[in-house]
Amino acid sequence: MKRVVSAVSVLFAVLLLTAGAQAEQAGEAIFNKKCLMCHVVKGKGGAIGPELTRIASKMKDKDLREKIENPKKSNGSSTMPGFKTLPKADMDALIGYMKTLK
Repeated sequence: MKRVVSAVSVLFAVLLLTAGAQAEQAGEAIFNKKCLMCHVVKGKGGAIGPELTRIASKMKDKDLREKIENPKKSNGSSTMPGFKTLPKADMDALIGYMKTLK
């Protein structure tokens, strides 16, 4: 019985790790499509917006979401477009990826 519980626990952990990795990859793909042209991450990207390689160590999830949805709220002169219409699943994946940037 203990072996079965251990095996199920290991399988569940592997599934969670796999799902997390897939979500991170999806978020990175969205970032590359929507953000990388203006923002630098890990030495790659555009130079219009700020460098974001360590953004997760500076901003909480809620603040990242607000900045992405309405950048002019905190900086009226920002040229960044708002992404309020980004589908929730895409926004969640994007925030998930950005949380890895520490």
